[in-house]
Amino acid sequence: MTNPGLYQAPTEGWAFIPFLGAVATFGIAVIAVLYWFAGPGRTFRLRACALTVLAVVAGAASVLGLIAAAESFEERDSAAFAQYTTAVQEWAAEKYGVTLTHDDVADMMRGRPAVVERNGADWQVLLEVSAPNGNVELRDARELPAQ
Repeated sequence: MTNPGLYQAPTEGWAFIPFLGAVATFGIAVIAVLYWFAGPGRTFRLRACALTVLAVVAGAASVLGLIAAAESFEERDSAAFAQYTTAVQEWAAEKYGVTLTHDDVADMMRGRPAVVERNGADWQVLLEVSAPNGNVELRDARELPAQ
């Protein structure tokens, strides 16, 4: 079993598109307000109305896009973390002979030691980076310097 390394959250590459839509919506709304203040002419009112509708539609689309991006990231992050947890559990069982739970891996990712049984005694362990390539090892939490 290869070393699982540090957990890398997936990235959401398309989330900037709805953000740009939100920025454009703000610009359209400013122009619409300027048209509303421009005067009582029919041309100004029609343009202001059209820009207001455009701003509302673009704003709604941007919000829905941002929500979709957040949900997509959450789903992909959950799946990637579950896969990483399984890899760490298999690696720890093979290399150190300890059984880690999903919660143990989650605790260690947050910097809290996990308590596992090894050779009939409790062992407090943390994941620590051991090499420039991102490999990790289980280290006794009592041997590491306090942070």
